[in-house]
Amino acid sequence: MRHGIAFGLLAGLVVMQASHGLAKPEPSSRTPRVDAVTFSIRHRVFHDFRDVQRVRLNQDFLLGDTEYRGRVVQYVPDFEMDLKSRRVFSRSDQPNNPAFRVIVRKGKVPQDTSWAFLNMPPHFGRRSYFAFHVVRIDFLGHAPMLADTTAAPEAPATQKPGADSTSQAAPGRRDTLSRR
Repeated sequence: MRHGIAFGLLAGLVVMQASHGLAKPEPSSRTPRVDAVTFSIRHRVFHDFRDVQRVRLNQDFLLGDTEYRGRVVQYVPDFEMDLKSRRVFSRSDQPNNPAFRVIVRKGKVPQDTSWAFLNMPPHFGRRSYFAFHVVRIDFLGHAPMLADTTAAPEAPATQKPGADSTSQAAPGRRDTLSRR
């Protein structure tokens, strides 16, 4: 009998809290909005070319010291592709497999389009000169996502004998992470 009364009181308290808005709100499952994405960029022909760019969606950015520009035109939080129709879609609204579609232009003329992923190696298309790898995604009101750098370590940089390891980066390398 005591258990029945206690359970009744507890159930009444829960109903009363819910009706007065005192129940805990459910966690938000909204899609985190992308603030910026940081790419590591490689070149097909010039293997020493390395560029790092922190960019915002739908804004042009320079590709090294070339006459090419890139622009992120699409973000897919949970990338999936139907191979038959080649249609790209998102399996969910959460960044489980984030991907960014980048268009490369020379002047105003589009030269190439490719997808960049967070934890997949960059790839070159048949006509691509540049490949993009996502190394960081900054969100508004959400913790950033960082690439898993332990999965595929970068090849060690070649250095001339006797060269100081603290010297300037090799030509074609530029670190733009500090620019905001």
